[in-house]
Amino acid sequence: MTKLHEDDIALAGEYVLGLLDAASSAMVEARMATDSSFAAEIEAWRLRLHPMLGGEETPSAHIWRVIESALPQPTDQDVGAGKLLFWRSLTGISVSAAAILGILLLQRPDSGPIPAPQAPLIAALGSETGSASLTASYDASTGRMIVTPVSLETGNLYPELWIIPADGTARSLGIVGSKSATAIIVPADLRQYLGSGGTLAITPEPEGGAPGGKATGPVIASGKIATL
Repeated sequence: MTKLHEDDIALAGEYVLGLLDAASSAMVEARMATDSSFAAEIEAWRLRLHPMLGGEETPSAHIWRVIESALPQPTDQDVGAGKLLFWRSLTGISVSAAAILGILLLQRPDSGPIPAPQAPLIAALGSETGSASLTASYDASTGRMIVTPVSLETGNLYPELWIIPADGTARSLGIVGSKSATAIIVPADLRQYLGSGGTLAITPEPEGGAPGGKATGPVIASGKIATL
């Protein structure tokens, strides 16, 4: 994967936080279809921010004291035009988001440092014609996969997701949405196949999924699984 510039990483974060206007969001989504590194960064931001955006929780006074004591004092170098615009835009995030971010970054005095999470597995699925494009991220610690369509059209049929490991046998992970992200809890007996190097694929299938677990439609999008 190509190394992203700091501005690209910030842009990915703004997109996931919903801070971009419609035109900018459309540009980001178009880039995701052709830039696998940028698409992977989007998925990484979704994983990082998922706990922060999941609900409201009032932080304890202790948490705020730890956060305030750990934050460095601002300098002139910290307030460049680009950074200032980005961090000002974050002021609309809920109090729970700031508290959870502090928990992620700081050491808890009662239980030591928070263990580093396992690196997520990601995949950018596409077609040779560019007519179908999706991104997928998988958290091995929870068995949760998030599949996000960028462009996907299956007519009257339904997009079914498959994992194809080294043995070449496709195993269904279920039907996914063609217009919005789908969260899948991968069955325990299939998690062994979701390793770096396998392939995710999409085929159009009838309602309810492929009969007998055997694909009936052609592969319209596919992509290798890799470690982020």
